[in-house]
Amino acid sequence: MKNNSFKASLYCIFAVITLSLYTIGCADDPSSLGLPFIPDTTGLREFDSYIDTMVITSGNHRYYVNTSGSTNLLVGKNGSYESKGLLIFSNIDDDYDSAVVNSATLKLKYRNYYFPSSASDSLGQISFDIYEIEQPLSFSTVTLDSVNSTTFGNVSKGNYTGSPTSDSQEVDITLNTAMVKDWLEYAADTSYSNKNYGIVFSPGNASNVIKSFYSSNEELRPSLQIIYTKNNVTDTLSYNSTASVSLSNTSITPNTETFSLQAGVSYVQVMKFDLSKIPSTATINDVQLYLTLDSANSVFSNQSSFSIVSQYVSDTAGLKTETFPFNGAQTSGGQYVIRLVSNQAPSPFQRWLLGQTNYGIMIFAGKQTVNLDRYVFYKETCTDPNKRPRVKIKYTPRIIP
Repeated sequence: MKNNSFKASLYCIFAVITLSLYTIGCADDPSSLGLPFIPDTTGLREFDSYIDTMVITSGNHRYYVNTSGSTNLLVGKNGSYESKGLLIFSNIDDDYDSAVVNSATLKLKYRNYYFPSSASDSLGQISFDIYEIEQPLSFSTVTLDSVNSTTFGNVSKGNYTGSPTSDSQEVDITLNTAMVKDWLEYAADTSYSNKNYGIVFSPGNASNVIKSFYSSNEELRPSLQIIYTKNNVTDTLSYNSTASVSLSNTSITPNTETFSLQAGVSYVQVMKFDLSKIPSTATINDVQLYLTLDSANSVFSNQSSFSIVSQYVSDTAGLKTETFPFNGAQTSGGQYVIRLVSNQAPSPFQRWLLGQTNYGIMIFAGKQTVNLDRYVFYKETCTDPNKRPRVKIKYTPRIIP
């Protein structure tokens, strides 16, 4: 009797285990009933514009920049390139209004930067005249498009022609004494008729290169030496409190093969991407934009950072951008890559998927306000498809109930 009861118990236990295993084996994970209510985050997907195809459009734009923060004060001409340097002396003493200016000398220090950057250009000549600035300018905001022919005078107050080649080499320029006396008078009385709005170095046709002097932001900044006589006493005044800015100009002809990122002038590229093949509910994990450099037509120097930068375009009117930068760097094989994701700012691609207007991104040269580096990249219409911009996107698809 006991033996039969034991067998019955074993049979029951076996039946329960078998039923449990069967139930587990037949179950979905998760069940098909609950699947529509669970987000699909089970797999990371990768989109590659070289494989999956993506419509990319872009355009080159002139984006005027202020260069008052630059370490370079650029002056000269080369081909279609031209740079004017603006300079103003401040903190001039206010008790020399009746002084006689015997002489005035502007002292500039060469900074060993030249454009273009070939060895022959390092020996090139610059030539410029100095004119008065005849309108008040804010040196911290002025750009090339905010000045015109009436901004500067047309009577030379000093000039220079030469070929500085050694870093820190001093260039001394004799300034018109009447102009400098006006500066002393204006410092004593701001209602004085002849104002001190600063001076401009305007390059002449004898220039065949653009060269740099140390700007107001450097220890070797420009200085002014005045020898004066007042009350029968002759003495020397020295000033080096200045503000400076460079106004550089050129014209870049559109090209179906390439586009240029021209620092200083400056030219930028606005690039737009068609995201129709990415699910609108996707979570963007990573975006990398690859650009191929046309090294033969690019111009770099001893100041080059070999970097590019992009920003989210928030409006096409005036090319308004958000300030957070997505930085790009040089990789192997003549390519540059910009990673368009960050822990500090949402990816432009994510924002576009969420419904924000897709104005694209603006790409510009590293050291945009410092020098005249020129980055030339192949564009989306290049005849060689392997040189066109390439986008790789990693995303997680999601199913929203």
